[in-house]
Amino acid sequence: MELIWIPIAVFAALMQAVRTAGQKTLNASMSTMGTTYVRSAVGLPIMICYLAGVLLYTGGGAPEFTWRYLGHAGAGALSQVLATALLIQMFRLRNFAIGTMLTKSDLILTALIGTAFFSEKLSGRGWLALLVVLGGMVIMLAGKFVSLGHNVSGGRSEHSAGHVGAATKRGMAAGGFSKLLFSRTTLIASACALMFSFSFLFLREAILDLGDRPALWRAAWTVVVATGMQAVGLGLWLWVTERRVFSQIWPNRRVIGFIGLTSALGSIGWYTAFALENASYVRAVGQVEAVFTLLLSWAYFKERITRLEFTGIAITVVGVVMFRLL
Repeated sequence: MELIWIPIAVFAALMQAVRTAGQKTLNASMSTMGTTYVRSAVGLPIMICYLAGVLLYTGGGAPEFTWRYLGHAGAGALSQVLATALLIQMFRLRNFAIGTMLTKSDLILTALIGTAFFSEKLSGRGWLALLVVLGGMVIMLAGKFVSLGHNVSGGRSEHSAGHVGAATKRGMAAGGFSKLLFSRTTLIASACALMFSFSFLFLREAILDLGDRPALWRAAWTVVVATGMQAVGLGLWLWVTERRVFSQIWPNRRVIGFIGLTSALGSIGWYTAFALENASYVRAVGQVEAVFTLLLSWAYFKERITRLEFTGIAITVVGVVMFRLL
């Protein structure tokens, strides 16, 4: 049972992949901060119901809300809001597909920052597994780059690229990889990865602050507390600066409901995995989200997956399996 965190993290990654697709759709009719807000506001009631179920199962009542716990939860919640906003901002950029892949650098950032400044403790085998997963991600990124360049030079229909888009292809053809490294997309993606890393680490610390109580109890309370902070804080901000967002919720209720449900399920999965294992290991296993994204692109958008991308998928899966050997 000590490895139960692995399938939980895989499930959370799947929910995050489909939620991101929903947010991309919603962002066409709602602002970046509005799209960020609905994931927490609509997901929160589901999380509260989950917490009630956990309390019935484990008991334990409410935790002691110390300033240390609230500080860690608040820092994690704020970092997650900023990371999500930056991710959604990339939807409007030319190189969204590449930018999304670049955000996966949160894997190595979480490990490095976590071991230096937080309570992360990684074994030698753990570092090896992390590097294998990172290698798979880099190969998938290279495969995506090659695929986009081939689509442009080969004259394939731009409509067949689905979520990648014609502008992305033109940018890839005109700029090249070296130009991409210094592009606005790369800067936003790097900031997004850094904020995600901080969110994972702070939320993991908040969960640890609750002591040795059952993992389900610690995770359930923290997901509700952190998401509640996001919903209230961002809701007040939008009420002052962008009130029209609230009138856009009902017309978009179906996609918002989908985002709220998948976000709640994904967050519950992430927090539970963080309660059971290091944030670095959890995020490494969570990189299968990129695999799910490629497979969704193939199944839904009818995109071709290159041999290089298949190689990256295989290496990433191997890295994930290595965590069973730690």
